[in-house]
Amino acid sequence: MRHIWLVLSFVIASLLGLAAFIAPLPILHPRHYSAPLFPLLRTAVEGMSFLTILFLFCAGFLVGCFGRGRPFLLGLATVSLLPIFAVAEIMVSSTSHNLWPLEFAIYGFVSLSAIVGAFLGRLIQRRLSHAKV
Repeated sequence: MRHIWLVLSFVIASLLGLAAFIAPLPILHPRHYSAPLFPLLRTAVEGMSFLTILFLFCAGFLVGCFGRGRPFLLGLATVSLLPIFAVAEIMVSSTSHNLWPLEFAIYGFVSLSAIVGAFLGRLIQRRLSHAKV
């Protein structure tokens, strides 16, 4: 049963991370980009802003509070779908994502906000659970 909660935590973290990228789109009204498979996701990544970083922090905080697993990995999981989708687009169109190493490094850098959020969420969760005792 513990493994189910662990897997579920990582699935929820990755979906919250994806939502953190897509959610600011209606607020910012960025230019729409084309992509071989995921044009909405490319538009979200190209239009990344402070709101994206803030939403990633919130996603990390939530999975840190309620999820199972190490906070570092939970925070990293919030951006885990982005490289997977990038590889899928590279397989469909070899001319897309020409700078993929730089792109993946940026994903790692952006995930730092979710990692910090996950550690903070775990800290608060532990403090609250110790306060109940």
